[in-house]
Amino acid sequence: MKPDDWNLHVRTSDSSADDVAQVAEIADFILVFGHGVSDDVLRRAEKTRLVQLCSAGFDGVNLELAGELEIPVANNGGANAIPVAEFAITLALSTIRHLIVTDADTRTGAWMRPEVDGRDSHELFGATVGIVGAGRIGSTVAGMLRGFETTTLYTDLIRSEKAEGFGATRVELDQLLERSDIVTLHTPLDNGTSALISERELKLMKNTAVLINTCRGPVVDELALQKALEYGDIWGAGLDVFEQEPVDPDNPLLKMDNVVVAPHIAGKSYESYPRRVRFAFENMQRVWNGGQPTSLVSPQ
Repeated sequence: MKPDDWNLHVRTSDSSADDVAQVAEIADFILVFGHGVSDDVLRRAEKTRLVQLCSAGFDGVNLELAGELEIPVANNGGANAIPVAEFAITLALSTIRHLIVTDADTRTGAWMRPEVDGRDSHELFGATVGIVGAGRIGSTVAGMLRGFETTTLYTDLIRSEKAEGFGATRVELDQLLERSDIVTLHTPLDNGTSALISERELKLMKNTAVLINTCRGPVVDELALQKALEYGDIWGAGLDVFEQEPVDPDNPLLKMDNVVVAPHIAGKSYESYPRRVRFAFENMQRVWNGGQPTSLVSPQ
């Protein structure tokens, strides 16, 4: 994938900040996999023609500063949309069918406790699912839900023809929260989406509803979510991301039977890694050859 005449300078999370910044000073491209880019690196990247992220999220880069420095930033072009969408649906099914609790019960001899005998389990088939953010990942979720014959709603600042092509209907956030049995979050983290789901929004949801978050932890006010679950304002949650990562082992959400958790792995799959790398190098080579990068999340 890498052109033969390119030189790669690899730095890891163990590298010092100054070491990374020194390499940035000579870099035509900065390829980011799993870590952010500090302001110091951006300021010293005077030759850099593109910061290419291998992730969908871009909250690890100061886009305002990148814009001031006229350094374009691109994400992965949806290369991990399939595993994230699959994982969101997996979390939803695991939550509404008590999968984690019943797995633990079965392994310890507690065979089919009354509270998980099916009378408090729910089906995804025919449910109303609300998608918050219908970009590449959210619209992929909409496509996967067709097999479950769900009523699919979505909310986004921009109309998604792809999501609507899969039968999703665009509504305002409040209406989506009020109507949905399952709410799944697929929005980037920025100033407008931090604590997007807080006490007010959780109170709009059905008390039988489930919240799924595979985007970024701070999109949800965790304290408000904890209270909503404790007070029965919503029924359950499936979380792949947290406000603090790694998550504190004493986080009350980890102690709740109606919460399914994972360590920010939704986008990780064997098949997605080559797609990410291929997209990244093709995008960088496009710029190298005088073209414009695709999947920009910052100035063009």
